Formats: sequence, C-alpha cells, structure tokens
Amino acid sequence: MDLAKQQALVAHVRARGGASQQVAVTLEQFFDGNDCEWCIAPNRDEDLALETVRDVLFALRERPEVHDVRVELDQLEFQTYPDDEWPYASGVAVITTLSPEEVDVLTIDAETDPSGGPSPSPDWLVDAPTVPQGHHYVGVWWD
Repeated sequence: MDLAKQQALVAHVRARGGASQQVAVTLEQFFDGNDCEWCIAPNRDEDLALETVRDVLFALRERPEVHDVRVELDQLEFQTYPDDEWPYASGVAVITTLSPEEVDVLTIDAETDPSGGPSPSPDWLVDAPTVPQGHHYVGVWWD
C-alpha cells in the first residue's frame, strides 16, 4: 500500500466533508496505490482480486457510451487510517447512456449486484460527476 496516496486520499475526502457525507472520487484516486482487498466489493468470491474489479471499472469508463465512472466512498470510518486499510466504497456512479441492465452485463466479472437507476443525477454525492445531456446516472453496488 502506498501510504502517501492513502493519506492524500483521506485528506482530500475529509476536506470535502467525507466524515459525514458520501464523496465521489476518480478511479485513479481510489485505486492508485491501493492494495486493500476489502475496500470495495468485500463479499465477492475470494478468487476475485481487487485488480479484476479495478480492470472492469476502467474498461467500463473507456466505453463510448460512458461519460464517467466515479467511486462512491462511504463516510470515512477512521480519523487516522491504519497502514493496511483504504477508505471503503460500496458502489460506483456510472454516467452513461446505457441502461442499468446493460451496465450489469458489463460489470458481471466484478460480481456486482443489480444496478440502480437510471436517475437524472447523483446529487447526494459530494463531487458527483457531471451528467451531460442525454446521459443519466446508474449506480453499481456490491452486497
């Protein structure tokens, strides 16, 4: 684990109100330097590595129908994070023209639960991604 990146992420999220609100962060902010296997999708099969979840989300973001994918961090649970832990996320925000069912097909390798949405905007998220005209929010979650 890259502790400098972990501390920078925690400081950024805390400054954005992450102790009491959900904050959206980029895939790079969440995954770069992160090797905490249980930080996202904790109930997935033990054979499914964090790297696979990462790869699925980066590939999703590269699709032409997807404007952005941001990690929806849960509220910060520690004042100071242990050296082996990363802020936890139970879902991601996908800004897309795809239906939730289409997003589910594209994220099945990451063992996601059925997606939520579509919704006009993830306005409850601090630093929510912009939603261009013709796009909508689809929430991807894990149990």
